[in-house]
Amino acid sequence: MDYQLIFNALLPDLIVVVSLFVALGVDYGCMRQAGIRDRANKALQICSLGLIGGLVVLVLQLNGTLSLDYSELLDATHGQLMLSPSTLALKWLLFALGLAVLPLAARHMVTVQVSEYFALLLLATLGMGFMVTSRNLLGAFVALEVVSLSLYALCALHQTSRASAEAALKYLTYGGVSSAFLLFGISYLFGVTGELDISQGLLMKEALIRAPMLVTVAYLFILVGLGFKIAVAPFHLWAPDVYQSAPTPVAAWVASGSKIAGVVLLLALLKPVSMPSGNTAIIPMLAILAVVSMAVGNLGALRQINIKRLLAYSAIANAGYLLVAILAFTEEGRAAAVYYAVVYAVATLGAFAVVAVLSDRLGREAQIDDFRGCWKARPWLSLALLIFVLSLAGIPPLAGFVGKFYLFFAAIQSHSQIGHWSEGLYWLVALALGFSVVALYYYLKVLKAVFVSEETCKLDKDSIGWSSGAVILILSVITVGLGVWPGPLIEFIGQFLI
Repeated sequence: MDYQLIFNALLPDLIVVVSLFVALGVDYGCMRQAGIRDRANKALQICSLGLIGGLVVLVLQLNGTLSLDYSELLDATHGQLMLSPSTLALKWLLFALGLAVLPLAARHMVTVQVSEYFALLLLATLGMGFMVTSRNLLGAFVALEVVSLSLYALCALHQTSRASAEAALKYLTYGGVSSAFLLFGISYLFGVTGELDISQGLLMKEALIRAPMLVTVAYLFILVGLGFKIAVAPFHLWAPDVYQSAPTPVAAWVASGSKIAGVVLLLALLKPVSMPSGNTAIIPMLAILAVVSMAVGNLGALRQINIKRLLAYSAIANAGYLLVAILAFTEEGRAAAVYYAVVYAVATLGAFAVVAVLSDRLGREAQIDDFRGCWKARPWLSLALLIFVLSLAGIPPLAGFVGKFYLFFAAIQSHSQIGHWSEGLYWLVALALGFSVVALYYYLKVLKAVFVSEETCKLDKDSIGWSSGAVILILSVITVGLGVWPGPLIEFIGQFLI
């Protein structure tokens, strides 16, 4: 085994791990008598340096300066590390999004356990990175549990909020049950193939011939387990409470980073059954989940008055849109799902960032009415919120519009020749378009409060901070840029598809 090769491959993660422990050590050893704000700033600096170091090494790996033999690495780690331009780019994206979350966490500390807060954020980021680079069933499951356990703890760190503790307990309970379903499905899949390697399509084809029902049952359990992770209805009941009651940066990380990692893992698990003979039993299950998610998410969001809870139902609806592209079972469909997951994560993180900056010092959860007339006091933040919300609604020329167009086009192209309306995915695309129109109502409800109301915003005018402002600005530029010029990212995903 080439340990130097493995060390080079894991160098970005090792840098982040070192920064994690340095942050803990400095906080425990040197900052005991310091105030919470000073401790938070120091932890922010250390953890940010760690993620920046990881990002630099990932760039070196991507451009070949730090050369890696991908096939040899895959054999040496038995599928635990499947590095390629696409997985390295996704890992880079997750590290970058994690870096964007840190200033939001430091700006308003909800716990005296400062270093633990940042350490858990980094641990969740590391787990997400391993989720997108692992093609071993057990390795992917362990990475998923690292993410889940970190997020459970982060949701409970708002120690003065009983609602946060209740939401964390609900998250933990549902998460434990979903993990059991997922592990049960993985055990069935291993039983019929005899392999832990996710990418063994030939073995899966043989398993479908020998025991098609057992493979179907395995994927049914896997869909239950991963459906929880990406907030697909009817496995979504945790999401509204967690989004509302968790610290806003944590809710943002649940809604963005974990969504990307969950979608990539789901695509990897479904790829071996992408042949028409293998997905005939899985298509109805995914179609039902897509319809239920779009219905529950969009209709549930209509009656929400809490903005974070509204974003939770929006996440459920968007999980349904993602499944429309996944149902295509084509390379174009998988590429569209990855692209949409990325642009959705960027817009959602941006929306949560604005909500965090504007309302985290309210002393209670922000209602939509709290943002009435906000454009008068905070015009630039209001403009950023406009960009993010319109992107989530799928309005051109923003990234969300391109993402939805790409999703629906990939679904239609998968069955372009049909003889009846019920054939192919036309009916599902039509349903998704209808629900997208419904979604405009609740997205515009937020913008109406911000821009149309004559009332004066009641939110505090405290300093945003240059780091939080930079995060919001960069996310806004990316959201507009990927809408105006989506070609390079789409081509990259299509060329180096997982």
